[in-house]
Amino acid sequence: MPKEIQDVKEFLSLMKGSDAQAKDSNKEPKKNLYIKESKKITKFKLRGKKYLFTFKTADKNKAQKIQQTLPQNVNKIVIGAGGKKQQTKKKQKK
Repeated sequence: MPKEIQDVKEFLSLMKGSDAQAKDSNKEPKKNLYIKESKKITKFKLRGKKYLFTFKTADKNKAQKIQQTLPQNVNKIVIGAGGKKQQTKKKQKK
């Protein structure tokens, strides 16, 4: 079920918090964040356990700030204007 979020702070809190309980309390569930960029609007789609949360913004600076503040447990998948997916890889800690 989709839900549209209007507030940036609420959307960021959804990304940082866990909407699904993990079996191990030390592990947080991995989340996928789809970023769809077009000429006018940038959409952020966060797949939760029950809902697909969507946040839209027309401000390019706000979209860049949101991308910079992504938590570590979120997989970022960018879908460009051409419809091509581009998944970013996380840096491995040694």
